[in-house]
Amino acid sequence: MSSDLEQEIKETREHLGETVDALAAKLDVKARAQEKVAETDKRPFAAALVLAAGVAAAALVWPRGR
Repeated sequence: MSSDLEQEIKETREHLGETVDALAAKLDVKARAQEKVAETDKRPFAAALVLAAGVAAAALVWPRGR
């Protein structure tokens, strides 16, 4: 019985630690803002890459007036 209780206490402590870490991450406004900036910085590059690929594909398949 004692080992069951000890295991339950150990699991509860681990769960509590994870919860505290999650709350601390949500309260870290500076880190969350930096993550948003990093996400935003990647989008223009991806859009330019897709546009360049589309232009290259169009140049290959577009009929040329000869």
